[in-house]
Amino acid sequence: MRNKTLIIVLLMPILGLHACGYHLSGKGSLVPEGAKTIAVPAFINNTNEPYVDLEVTKAVVDEFIADGRLRIVDVEVADLALRGRIMKYEVTALSYTADSFVQQYKVRLVVNASLEDLRSKKTIWQEAGIEAVFISDYKVTIGDITSTKSAKDTAIKKAGQDIAWTLRSRVLEGF
Repeated sequence: MRNKTLIIVLLMPILGLHACGYHLSGKGSLVPEGAKTIAVPAFINNTNEPYVDLEVTKAVVDEFIADGRLRIVDVEVADLALRGRIMKYEVTALSYTADSFVQQYKVRLVVNASLEDLRSKKTIWQEAGIEAVFISDYKVTIGDITSTKSAKDTAIKKAGQDIAWTLRSRVLEGF
């Protein structure tokens, strides 16, 4: 009887941890068994910012290439297609000079995305309102339009990379 009590006492913390629902990992990959390729068609740009769609699409493709678990191919021969739509591109003044000129801006991107199994023609996953967690900011150099444009392009690229990381994590780890 004493041994049973000891076993129960020792097992209770383990059972309690299992019941709490806390997990350190995602839900698992959204990728169906046997899928080895993915297409990333150009994201649709629903904003007024030109070329933001190209930057985000390139960042997503680069992220999947760097990961290497799925090979990037054309949509005609792909097992999966990751489609996206850029819903918002926001620029907000972040700081000002003593003369009340905007000195720094913050960039925010919001994307809707879906993953389709092209073999079964079914949508596996879709999510609206995915935001760049890393909000980029760029300094405005008064009188230097080239530097300001370059800084803005870098901010868009950084926000796009964050979106790309998030999408890859959603698809391959279920986060």
